[in-house]
Amino acid sequence: MMQPLAIMYRFKGTLCLSFFFLFLSLLPPATFSFVARAPSIKYPDLYEASIKELQDGLDKGDFTSVDLVKAYFARIDEVNLKGPKLRAVIELNPQAIAQAAALDTERKRTGKRSPLHGIPLLVKDNIATLASEGMNTTAGSYALLKSVVPGDATVAAKLRKAGAILLGKSNMSEWANIRGIFISGWSAVGGQGTNPHYPSADPCGSSSGSGAATAIGLAAGSLGTETDGSIVCPSSYNNLVGIKPTVGLTSRTGVVPISPHQDTVGPMARSVADAAVILSIIAGRDNKDNYTQTAPSKVPDYTQFLDVNAIKGKRFGVPRAVFTNDSVTGNHPSINTAFNKSLDIIRSLGGIVVDPADLPSAYEIPDTPGWAVLNVDLKVELNKYLKSLKSIPTKADTLGKIIKFNEVYKDLEQPKGYEGQAVFIDAEATSGYNSTYYNALRENYELGRQRGIDDALRSYNLDALLLPSNGYTTTPSAKAGYPIVTGKILCPKFRLSSGAITQNQSHWDFIQMIRVSRVLGHIQSFQHRITATYSKPPKYPDLYEASILELQSGLDRCQFSSVDLVKAYLARIEEVNLKGPKLRAVIETNPNAVLQAASLDAERKRGKKRSPLHGIPILIKDNIASKGMNNTAGSHALFGSIVPGDATVTDKLRKAGAIILGKANLSEWMHFRDLYLAQGWSARGGQGTNPYYPGADPCGSSSGSAVATAIGLATASLGTETVGSLICPSSYNNVVGIKPTVGLTSRTGVIPVSSRQDTIGPISRSVADAAALLTAIAGRDNKDNFTQTAPKKIPDYTQFLNPAAIKGKRFGVPRDIFTNDAVTGNNPVINAEFDKALDTIRSMGGIIIDPIDSSLPSSFDSLQNNMASVLAVDFKVELNKYLKTLKSIPTRATSLAKLIAYNDAHQELEQPTGYEGQNIFLVSNMTSGYDSAYYDALRTNLALTREQGIDALLKSYKLDAIVVPSNGPMIIPAAIAGYPLITVPLGFHPDNTTVVPSSAGPNTVFPAPGVPFGLSFIGTAYSEPSLIGFAYAYEQRTHTRLKRRAYTEAIPTTQLKDVIR
Repeated sequence: MMQPLAIMYRFKGTLCLSFFFLFLSLLPPATFSFVARAPSIKYPDLYEASIKELQDGLDKGDFTSVDLVKAYFARIDEVNLKGPKLRAVIELNPQAIAQAAALDTERKRTGKRSPLHGIPLLVKDNIATLASEGMNTTAGSYALLKSVVPGDATVAAKLRKAGAILLGKSNMSEWANIRGIFISGWSAVGGQGTNPHYPSADPCGSSSGSGAATAIGLAAGSLGTETDGSIVCPSSYNNLVGIKPTVGLTSRTGVVPISPHQDTVGPMARSVADAAVILSIIAGRDNKDNYTQTAPSKVPDYTQFLDVNAIKGKRFGVPRAVFTNDSVTGNHPSINTAFNKSLDIIRSLGGIVVDPADLPSAYEIPDTPGWAVLNVDLKVELNKYLKSLKSIPTKADTLGKIIKFNEVYKDLEQPKGYEGQAVFIDAEATSGYNSTYYNALRENYELGRQRGIDDALRSYNLDALLLPSNGYTTTPSAKAGYPIVTGKILCPKFRLSSGAITQNQSHWDFIQMIRVSRVLGHIQSFQHRITATYSKPPKYPDLYEASILELQSGLDRCQFSSVDLVKAYLARIEEVNLKGPKLRAVIETNPNAVLQAASLDAERKRGKKRSPLHGIPILIKDNIASKGMNNTAGSHALFGSIVPGDATVTDKLRKAGAIILGKANLSEWMHFRDLYLAQGWSARGGQGTNPYYPGADPCGSSSGSAVATAIGLATASLGTETVGSLICPSSYNNVVGIKPTVGLTSRTGVIPVSSRQDTIGPISRSVADAAALLTAIAGRDNKDNFTQTAPKKIPDYTQFLNPAAIKGKRFGVPRDIFTNDAVTGNNPVINAEFDKALDTIRSMGGIIIDPIDSSLPSSFDSLQNNMASVLAVDFKVELNKYLKTLKSIPTRATSLAKLIAYNDAHQELEQPTGYEGQNIFLVSNMTSGYDSAYYDALRTNLALTREQGIDALLKSYKLDAIVVPSNGPMIIPAAIAGYPLITVPLGFHPDNTTVVPSSAGPNTVFPAPGVPFGLSFIGTAYSEPSLIGFAYAYEQRTHTRLKRRAYTEAIPTTQLKDVIR
């Protein structure tokens, strides 16, 4: 049975809409307004026409309901699947004209039934309408196409009894956005709906079609449904009035369900008056929906409360934390500005504004497990609804079978860009009502009601709460089951109406809200509703340089989405990673990145913004575990192995809302396999190179992270360091790198070299971005004992971004460490730029102590020998321990010894010509664990680099930091001590630089023209706040990064404008 149906369904909505086109072919051309009775009649403009205007015209005989239906059909035909292809309407009622004719006759004979008599309305495609009428009820899914409902939904029946004409079904986010792809406005049957106020703009959802259609007059009004934001958000985005009623005021019988605790059906209209008319008709008790038994026994005519003086003397609370605190939700400056102007208008009308008047539960709500309730409800209620259907041709009569249908017919239900059904799968895994469910439900009610809206209303003696609609406004109301009315504020910079006034009110005190909203409609009438005129294209951030702040600003303003960002970065990777210059910076991309971005976009629309990283794509080095991707340290030996879960730093990024875009290439095994292997090479990823000169050494081992960040293949990245592995590639690639104190960031889930020296840190194009990333990943972890010395409370490191941080501070220059050829190569070019940097620091009020005497050069041989001994032991012990944590290793390389054997057995993969050798592996494997020699070497090194080294210098010269060129050997004592270091761009090798083949590997060169180098600030343990301030101040004064770009072929050309639909 499924296969023949599948053939019918393949036409992506053509079949279900075929009668629509046949029917329209019988209509007159779309150039008429109405079938006029007299040429002097002034007809209502259907773009704005109110229900009252239409009723007046019908009563006067200026036009008929048949005329109205034909006109609306013609308008739909113009823009729905043609022209802008708004895809707001999923199908039309084939009996609409006949029904309109009957209502016209009734009007002539006996008058009108209600203010909706003969008025064409659209209903969302999850609201059942008579099967005999010929319309489907599918929630946008082919799984329910041609299924037979037992009858009208109660709200649809009430509209019919009131004389309304059900013009058709509006498109929606499939399954009311609960399937798990979280892309607003898309359904398999209806396609991708868009916003009429800007080409391809997000219409929000899930009542997206109802919003878009009503906004431009494809019907006189519409019905939507809401679980959490599905009426309010599309009403806001489409410049409409939306009423999300109290749960129980309107019946859900015959509506495809999600949760009886949160589902509600409400009107979407172009004015508060029209919304009140529709609500008056659909509200009321229903014996088939127990929740409605708490509704008023007699529903009032809500239009009687349309009082232009309703605001005077009333008290309105502004819960600022809900929409202006980044820790709770995205702070949208332009909407907040417009909102504040509305508060001034309310004050001018005699309203009393209590600002702020915060919800006690505001900071708890984002962290509550809301899905614990919704997942259970979805499975139970949807299965119950499916059983009520008379027939389902696809046989998808349970949630489990719908999931299977979606998998079998992926070309229909999961086309490219719309894959996934994570929520369905999670819901199917539930086993009904249990203590976890009831506890979560109890907590939802408490947070939304007693400690939420009710508490705020009572504590501040308020009549209503007032806030922008696209703040985090819907969730407290959703949890409580309380009503919201959304009115209109214009978005100041864009013609897309992304802001609106919302009023939350307690339980049935809905009448007062109607009064208030009516006044707001009058107040803002001078602004008019925005027309559908498109503004000029926005200026998007250049992804080569785009900062986290710039991207967040664009995301908050709906300029682009996180899905757009992911697609743009993936396209940029495609251009230069294995093609063109073949930089080989990225070893693997996340196959679920687009879906994860869509989910985060959906959260943002609901008002939740987890952190400044919300929706920002980040790359992580291929030794940092990420579930669903390989974690191989660049080696084929670990390819296909299964990690137990995310590394702690990865998990922290996810919780902050970052998108793990993929894995960055690296020097294989963190450059710990063989001393003479090339930097940036791994067997899996190939030879990575520097984007500032063809074939130049990228340094390592975090080479891919630095290269990718340098040219905008991601917003930023994570690297790791044992000895220079983060600082050196950051320096060579003109980016900022922070090597944190050992213990500030967890190493759990990271392929190790040594717990004594390993640390994970950010690589970015600015100090500000690095500080934001460090804030997200820092902190204690019970699985990593070294983190127990970290601060209990991690600060927001961005607070230390002070352009005056250098003033009055003392910086020491250990000249003997980087200008002594016996210790390191003396590079005159770097030294000259370094001296200029010192002058810059002096000009900023910094005090330079130059030189400072250090005992470190004389002990370098001892330091390096001891370090080699310690690392050799640590590597064997800790790598073997890590390998045991993996769930499976297909190659069976479960120990260091087996890795060595694997490399020898697979030399064509792991030791191709020019990349032979594993001398460090061999030395490490010969060690026999911790012994007295190990502890002596460790104790000596810590003393030499800490109390006798860096700490001694800081104390003796009363220094705030040590400053050195980044590619000097000072990284070694900092690495051994476990102390922090931050590098910022310092300069570039001049164009006349002689190109020299690299000392390691056959295919790279260093130095070379244009290759960058950096400046480093070093401090004592946990001095990151100070170092960030110094680095930021220097960066802001010099802007060295901007003085030279990568070579032309290495710069991807794809920008956001190229992927935004």
